[in-house]
Amino acid sequence: MRCLPLLLSIALAGTAEAASLVLHNARIYTVNAEQPWASAMVIDEDGSIVAIGEGEDVADYVDDETESVDLGGRLVLPGFQDSHAHVLDASSEAQGDCPLQADSALDEWLDEIGTCAKASRGDWLLGSGFSLHTLLDSGESPRALLDEIDADSPIAIMEETSHSYWLNSKALQLAGFAGAEHDPVGGVILRDAQGEPSGVVLDNAGDLVMDKALPPSKALQQVYYQAVLDGQEALASNGITSVADARVFWRRGHLDAWQRAQREDRLKARTTLGLWAYPQMDDKQQLAELKALYAPSSADSLLRVSQIKLYVDGIVHNTTARLRQPYGHSLAGVNSHGLYYFTPERLERYARELSASGFDMHIHTIGDQAVRDALDAIEQATSGRHRLTHVELVDKTDLPRFRQLNVIADFQPSRYFTTSFLEDNQPLIGERAYQMLPLRALYDSGARVTLSSDWDVNPLSPLGIMQNALSLGERGLPNLDAAIKAYTLDAAYTLRQEDDTGSLEVGKQADLLVLDKNIFDMPVHQIGKAKVLWTLLGGEETYRDKSF
Repeated sequence: MRCLPLLLSIALAGTAEAASLVLHNARIYTVNAEQPWASAMVIDEDGSIVAIGEGEDVADYVDDETESVDLGGRLVLPGFQDSHAHVLDASSEAQGDCPLQADSALDEWLDEIGTCAKASRGDWLLGSGFSLHTLLDSGESPRALLDEIDADSPIAIMEETSHSYWLNSKALQLAGFAGAEHDPVGGVILRDAQGEPSGVVLDNAGDLVMDKALPPSKALQQVYYQAVLDGQEALASNGITSVADARVFWRRGHLDAWQRAQREDRLKARTTLGLWAYPQMDDKQQLAELKALYAPSSADSLLRVSQIKLYVDGIVHNTTARLRQPYGHSLAGVNSHGLYYFTPERLERYARELSASGFDMHIHTIGDQAVRDALDAIEQATSGRHRLTHVELVDKTDLPRFRQLNVIADFQPSRYFTTSFLEDNQPLIGERAYQMLPLRALYDSGARVTLSSDWDVNPLSPLGIMQNALSLGERGLPNLDAAIKAYTLDAAYTLRQEDDTGSLEVGKQADLLVLDKNIFDMPVHQIGKAKVLWTLLGGEETYRDKSF
């Protein structure tokens, strides 16, 4: 077989329009079933793929003006598409500058918070990273522990999963929880033996605290904008060319930051925003405001506002995931079946009205009852590309409904889903713990399955997530081809751009990445160690490793 370098000198002028970029001597995995592998690709000045195949298939597109890149046999993949990441939050200084390590001891957290309090220059001390059960199992009053550090300034520390907050008395007071008789919608205020707030709040109660801590301001708007820009670097260096920011707090100013980045041409990934549905808002007002924010893509924009992020329930280890059968043990004050951010009736209304306006629903569902409620709501909605994310517990009777209703199952198989993690949940939900994350069951049912990071709850690396998805034994995906497709073409379908991206074939955009190792030749447990060397978005470089 002839190779491209030889053919460069004998290209046939006039038989094809000359390309601006040719990649050759590569191992190109296309995610195109009709042509899975190629060694060369031609990209025109508009960023479109005009030819792909072997050297002789692309030679006619080359002239003296064409840039030619010899990839030295390296693996090329379609750009990863992370359909569930928290780009702004993960990159934002507003989340706090007092990080804790979840596996540290309580005394170490208190020392760190004390150090942060001495250096704090703001009205609120915000931090993150503690482990809920380590705190609760200590037997100490969470509120009193923080009051000893500072009783006069509010302190709010977000738990490692973001589904609970550790507060001192001042924070409880400012949030309106100190004398509250009832829990807020979608949240729980844990209480001590005297009925007073203990200093730990769950789920939406924590979001309400952050609304108080982060009122809109010009200073915060600049912080959010910088977070969007910083997030672009992280995306590109991980080979991510498309992303969905999965929880845009539009009332805090997050949407404005994204729109500014688009206006100033600073985005490095095709971006779909999921507007947060606030559980505590009046439905009529919120639905009207959300509908007014709908902004599908245009030819000259990388940004679209076309998804709604809505929580049905919480998470299992908070005992706030909504279950069909009760928990074996629940946190005191939490309903034995978990909680609802949105009741089934409200959920159905939001799905029906917002899908009719063009939105796709991105619904957080962890418990099996939450999954069923969300499927019921989508069944009543206008057709769309709706998905359930997390789907950690699914009743067997609901498995085929994903395919029947064309509902996407979006998974984040993080480092948490080890055997020890399942065992940790066994006291809470019994044998159901060993049925968590039915990734393979839904894949085998014919449902469309995607993989995503949920960054920054998990590391951003798609390679790491794919490694985890292939390391779950019978619960995991069957092979690397399936994992790549879940992070590329199926994710592109979720984001309504599969005609333009998600695979490398003629007519699509040249969104791609180059790896330093061929992950098809690596043991599964090593895949996450491969390194992204080069990322292109529409043929334009967004990231290049120093070694490449």
